Amino acid sequence: MRKKWFHRMLLSYLPVLILIVFLFVFIGIVQLNDLSRKEALKSSNVYVQNIQNSIDMSLRSIEIMMYETITRNMKFMSYAGMESDSSFIIELSQLLQNMTTSNAWIDSVYIYRAGDGAIVSDQTKLNIDQFGDQPFIESNLNNPRKGWSVPRVYRTIKDGIPENKVISIASGVPIQSKGIALLVINIKVSAIHEFLEKYGNSEVNQITVADTDGNQLFAAPGSTAKASDITLVSKYTGWTYTSSLKTEAFGNFYVYMTNGWFIVGFLGMLIAIAWMVYITRRNYKPIETIMTRIQKYNQTHKDNPIQGPSVDELSYIDNTLSNMMEVSEEYQNQNKENQKYKRLLLFQELVEDSRPVDQAEWEAELRNMGIRSFSSASVSLVEIDKYMEFISQHSRKDQGLFKYILKKAVEETAEASGLKIWQEWVTNHRLCIIVLFEHQSSAESQMLVLFDQVRQWMQDNLKLTVTIGLGNTVSEATAISRSYDSSARALDYKSALGSNRVIGHWEIELLSHDDLYVYLQYVRTIAQAFRVGNDGWQEQLKLLFDGLKRLMLPKEEISGILSYMNYYFYREMMELPPEYQELWIREFRTPWDAHMDSLETLEELEYFYSQTLSSCAKRMEAIRESKGNHGVVQKVKAYIEEHFSNPDLSLSGLSDQFHMNSSSLSTLFKEEFGEKFVVYLCQVRMEHAKGLLRDTTLPIQEISEKVGYLHQMSFIRAFKKMIGTTPGDYRKVHQ
Repeated sequence: MRKKWFHRMLLSYLPVLILIVFLFVFIGIVQLNDLSRKEALKSSNVYVQNIQNSIDMSLRSIEIMMYETITRNMKFMSYAGMESDSSFIIELSQLLQNMTTSNAWIDSVYIYRAGDGAIVSDQTKLNIDQFGDQPFIESNLNNPRKGWSVPRVYRTIKDGIPENKVISIASGVPIQSKGIALLVINIKVSAIHEFLEKYGNSEVNQITVADTDGNQLFAAPGSTAKASDITLVSKYTGWTYTSSLKTEAFGNFYVYMTNGWFIVGFLGMLIAIAWMVYITRRNYKPIETIMTRIQKYNQTHKDNPIQGPSVDELSYIDNTLSNMMEVSEEYQNQNKENQKYKRLLLFQELVEDSRPVDQAEWEAELRNMGIRSFSSASVSLVEIDKYMEFISQHSRKDQGLFKYILKKAVEETAEASGLKIWQEWVTNHRLCIIVLFEHQSSAESQMLVLFDQVRQWMQDNLKLTVTIGLGNTVSEATAISRSYDSSARALDYKSALGSNRVIGHWEIELLSHDDLYVYLQYVRTIAQAFRVGNDGWQEQLKLLFDGLKRLMLPKEEISGILSYMNYYFYREMMELPPEYQELWIREFRTPWDAHMDSLETLEELEYFYSQTLSSCAKRMEAIRESKGNHGVVQKVKAYIEEHFSNPDLSLSGLSDQFHMNSSSLSTLFKEEFGEKFVVYLCQVRMEHAKGLLRDTTLPIQEISEKVGYLHQMSFIRAFKKMIGTTPGDYRKVHQ
């Protein structure tokens, strides 16, 4: 019980004492704060000068490094003089990489040559039309800007994703020249941020930095300009450094708090407060005695205490009377809730077979439903289609209304058909109905008619589709769980059979999945063909989904196959350069994670895979075409497709054919297709071999020779390693 009257009396005197004490404390703090503020301003000036000098020295060292590298290393002069040998370009790129790694602040380095518009960076070689930093080059080529640029967004590829926010410094090559070549060093603004976040804030000071245009490079959270701020301007960068104090009252507050006279005063205030509490408690004693007697009564009568809400002591009796009436009404409501809970628990025990059914409870429930004698029962499950879309389109209130209408539709349709039912929601989107029969009858045909009427009514009147699974008929209450399992298994085939329909248990009991292994073989070849840009993956994807539709698989097995395929796609894409991996994650993995729960049928899944993979393939092809060596690699690919049957086809032969170094050709091939030349050649040969095995009756030896293998055993080993089965077994399955 809250002692409200006690607190009233206590608070009548206590605030006056506290106010007087805090007035003296406030005067002392104000005096000390003024002294501490002056000392803090002096230290702040030294602090901001050190921060400015550190940043200037770091940027100046990078600038000096740039000029020394241009002066001492003749590769820049050679590049400006139109040197374009591939090995020279590689060495130049490595030199730029060394410059990048020499300082953690450097984001990227590149050199531009005006003669042919070529750009070599620490990562790649591009043409000026492809380069994302073209405007900066054009503004600095003929008149290189002195000092560092303002912060700007840097991107390597034109119209590509912005990579980092940088500041840049540029120099002509040779130094002081204009319009010949331009060396650019980009510094990460985030590195300067990290430095300032680490060293620019202390317990007392906080720093704000602005560039030459007045734009803030760094500002501490919650910092605001004050008249007392210290401002310095760097002669090197032109940046403005502003230092301000975090708090005006920090100073020597601790010294003041530990002062002996302050402690004596604080102890005196505590003694005064204790005295006030003691006097107030003595005055409150009569009221406390009355409330103690009431509390003793409550302890004696714990089963039915006279206890009301803690408003104050004088209103306690009135609240207690009101509470007694509320408790009586609550007991009545609780009894009704217990009856509902017991009924739901019995329902769950019947469908889940969690414990033996209590025969007395079962017979009592039958009597409540008006059933004199029990003959048989059958369980059905009604599932709301596209449930994720359903909950996203309707509020919780509307969802509850739709579910209520669905239960009423089932109840009224069953009543019109003379059937007794018991229905409960077992999950958020599944309604379980037990249909009880008093006499032996054609239960399955009656249920088929009943639930088809419910399905049609929901579609016509509410524009809401449902799929119903019908379980088998059982003659004992203990067997109802088996009927529930068969109805749930029938619903598992919604992905294959389609939604908005009634699925009987008899429809799926005779299905066979013996051909599943055949279609799983498509998964690896689909992923490999997609990775190398072979259009054949689309036809194979269609064959896979056509086969899944014929197999009539349950949802769990379909999900397993698709997870298996996604894994192979992921493994194949991880063989490609990072830009392809990022594209794959953005165009397929992210949409799949967002939509996988809402795709319920094979038609929806096939459409999703076809659309997302086609979009991803087009973007991959665009990336390949944007690379300077794409044409050469495509010619090599076409040559392999035409001469794959030549057993002497090799990387060295291709190098001679296309006048390229074999190492360079191997590197280009790996970057384009994510795999070595030997593996790609084997894939091409195996694809042609599969076609001959499916469509002809040629002997294995002859097929081996047609695809470039002189020895039959070498062909068989390669085929089994690549496809997962021998040529003979593959022909048996596909012919």
